[in-house]
Amino acid sequence: MANESCEMALQQSQELLRLTETELKRICCRRFSGSELYVEALGKILGGRGRRGPACIMILFLDRGMAAARGRVFHLVEHELVERSDEVVIDLASAYGSGMVLTEAQDDVLAVNWAEQCASVEAFQEQFPQAVRRYVHGPIQNFITCRITGEQQGVISAFNYPGSASSYDATVLRGLSVVIASLVTLSNEVRETEQAFIYTIEALARACEAAEEDTGNHIKRVNRYAGALAANMGLPDSLVETISYSAQMHDVGKIKIPSSILLKKGALDQGELELIRQHPAFGERILGDSQRLQVAREIAIAHHENWDGSGYPFGLKGESIPLPGRIAKLADVYDALRSRRSYKGAYSHAEVIRIFHEGDERIIPRSHFDPAVLETFFRIERIFNAIYETLHE
Repeated sequence: MANESCEMALQQSQELLRLTETELKRICCRRFSGSELYVEALGKILGGRGRRGPACIMILFLDRGMAAARGRVFHLVEHELVERSDEVVIDLASAYGSGMVLTEAQDDVLAVNWAEQCASVEAFQEQFPQAVRRYVHGPIQNFITCRITGEQQGVISAFNYPGSASSYDATVLRGLSVVIASLVTLSNEVRETEQAFIYTIEALARACEAAEEDTGNHIKRVNRYAGALAANMGLPDSLVETISYSAQMHDVGKIKIPSSILLKKGALDQGELELIRQHPAFGERILGDSQRLQVAREIAIAHHENWDGSGYPFGLKGESIPLPGRIAKLADVYDALRSRRSYKGAYSHAEVIRIFHEGDERIIPRSHFDPAVLETFFRIERIFNAIYETLHE
């Protein structure tokens, strides 16, 4: 039995190492939230398909401000699905909380079987709060608890190994705690870098549009409109998120247009109009060829292209126009119609809806907008109105 446990523990440890290597390669181009980071790792340790593993695993992270540990209990259902419990909150001042492997004075890993501490399984249950017992299927027979170190400290507890919890099982759980600590720390660092990146994008967008009226809220609204359209078109979450902060870069090329033209009252002459129509190409060049700015670049170059090919600067038609550009176009036009400018007054939401249905002297909706984007707009037009009312001055 010991040899079998050792072999299974070695196999599980090797799988954790392979998983860690894979995630390290992918983590810089993925965005994680919550337990998505370590669900795959949990699935490799939990019991199923003949593996030796615990019945469930609880992961808690310290909330020092509340003097508590918070987390969830995970089960493997039908060999694949990881099921999450409601949030478990453990008071660190409680007997159970103070006994968890959370202080430097305690061992990193603690393995306990009921017979080692109590006269009966029933008496063993009294060690655990109801918040824990509620999510462990059946009486708790044994457990292993291990500290999660690193930037976000916590504890991982595995319950009900088959037979008894062994030192081999403790080694595997220790490996899992290292994997989780590494992924959480790396993800936090990536998230901080991502936040700095988005802040830089926002600062550039504000700087590029500083000469125009109400541009601070304009770029916020266009981001929100574009994100709502993308989400309701069923696009992947990662693309929705990217569109939601990249849409504000649609007019980045205007940084090369003199303020005297941008703020001119009345009609532009032919030379001024031709220069204005170069701002999408200017924007594409400003944004360069960074992969991180690909969506922003597509939006900048394509947000004045028309579905029927009558737009500018390249006269792209139909699906040859990048989808983010088609989405940002409608968002930008809606906000331009709603907003007061030096050359026009502001339209009401109802007036914009009419124009998007019937058109006017400048807008031919079915020719200018992607039909799928336009239909999505009509389904969620109340969201557009709510965004405008929230963010206009």
